[in-house]
Amino acid sequence: MSTRALINIVERQEGRSFSKMLPSTAIHTQIYKHYDGYPSRLGVTLASYLKGYNICNGIPNDYTGFQRKVANGIGCLSAQLVYHLKEEPGNVYLRPPGDLSLEDYVYYIWVKEGSRIMISIFDYLEECIYVGDCESLIKKYEYNDE
Repeated sequence: MSTRALINIVERQEGRSFSKMLPSTAIHTQIYKHYDGYPSRLGVTLASYLKGYNICNGIPNDYTGFQRKVANGIGCLSAQLVYHLKEEPGNVYLRPPGDLSLEDYVYYIWVKEGSRIMISIFDYLEECIYVGDCESLIKKYEYNDE
């Protein structure tokens, strides 16, 4: 049986709560993952990849100090994440933002220029089960089987 998940990439804005699901109009990019959506699998994969990313407006001429973990805004980060997740035909799809309640897990990746990436995870009951940075997510779920 598949453990389906949605990954929503959203721009952090003042007044938005990390622990509340957002309407589809607030989502920049939505990625559907058909299986292995558990926090101990997909959550750790996302956090490990996104940890240390620098979100900027314009790529600096010499970005070697970023250790190549740099994204020119939310669209650039979204494209890099899709590239990282897409290993084979199937399993990972881009889709227009829509109904969020049909999946086992819903992830929000909160992006803001010059700020640390934050992640929220909701379960199938739409209950927020995690809010925090990438490092904390890895510590919480890395060796934890659901």
